[in-house]
Amino acid sequence: MLLLVVASLPARAGVEPCNTAQKRIEMTALLRHAAEDRPVNITFATRADGVKLPAAVIEQYPEEITIILQHEFDRLVVRDGGFEVGVWFKRKYARLAVPFDAIRTLWDGKVLMCTNNQL
Repeated sequence: MLLLVVASLPARAGVEPCNTAQKRIEMTALLRHAAEDRPVNITFATRADGVKLPAAVIEQYPEEITIILQHEFDRLVVRDGGFEVGVWFKRKYARLAVPFDAIRTLWDGKVLMCTNNQL
């Protein structure tokens, strides 16, 4: 199931930024397990360099969007620099591309893995 959330999830003190080399390695490993019935929540900047989204989605979420990869998504491809995934927005299929540099927060279920958001 893909859920969209307008507001960012709150940041937690002591959580590392998403843009470190170690967090990129962790994000790569975590995303590869999303297909195993494990929710991965990803908030990313919709207008960051390299992000590919349908224009209607960017119009509706001009700053950022949160997607939850859990059950219904298609062909998740994780690379060193980011990921691509097929999802449905209002019953229309779209292929997204999200570079790791665009990620603002990433949650593994209820555990905040990294954040670039300030309190």
